[in-house]
Amino acid sequence: MQRISLLAKQRFETGKGPARRLRAAGKVPAVFYGRKSEAVSLSVDLHEFKKALDKAGSTPIFDLQMSHEGKVTSRSALLKERQMRPWDGDLVHLDFVEVFMDEAIEVTVPLEYEGKPTGLDKGGMFHIVVRDLRVSCLPGDIPQLIKIDVSGLDLGHSIHVGEIELPKGVSALDEPGIALASVASPKKAEEEAAVEAPEAGTA
Repeated sequence: MQRISLLAKQRFETGKGPARRLRAAGKVPAVFYGRKSEAVSLSVDLHEFKKALDKAGSTPIFDLQMSHEGKVTSRSALLKERQMRPWDGDLVHLDFVEVFMDEAIEVTVPLEYEGKPTGLDKGGMFHIVVRDLRVSCLPGDIPQLIKIDVSGLDLGHSIHVGEIELPKGVSALDEPGIALASVASPKKAEEEAAVEAPEAGTA
């Protein structure tokens, strides 16, 4: 887990006009809220935010330095949502939610599969079913990613949520029986490929 310091200025103008002016000045409108805090409207420098994300990796905790009239208030926050314009991908708004370092939170962590399944040498095909996992942990225990060894997967075998080893202090929220990845037998792989491929002569 990375902790990233980010300066944010409190703003009091809201609406489309002020938001457009902020973006034209290289800023991004944002909001900070939490269970124990009132919502605060903010502006964040776009360049500094992108630079922070480049260093942060997956699911960072931000030390938001919220300034107003020379006073700076520091809060720990998770980036809850990034709103993007669909036609050009530009950032239009950020949502930060307050977290407390001694209280567990729910986050989604990417999965990374390692090793060559033994079933591949028998003609099998490796299928990734799930690429991230919902977990609960303290903010300080959030893993950058969860590595899963699939080298023992044979033909027709799957690995499930309940079978993977999680980092200390991290517990899965998804059902234990959910399959994460599998190795399909050659016949099953061919059947699936046939279903996916369009029939000859069809448009």
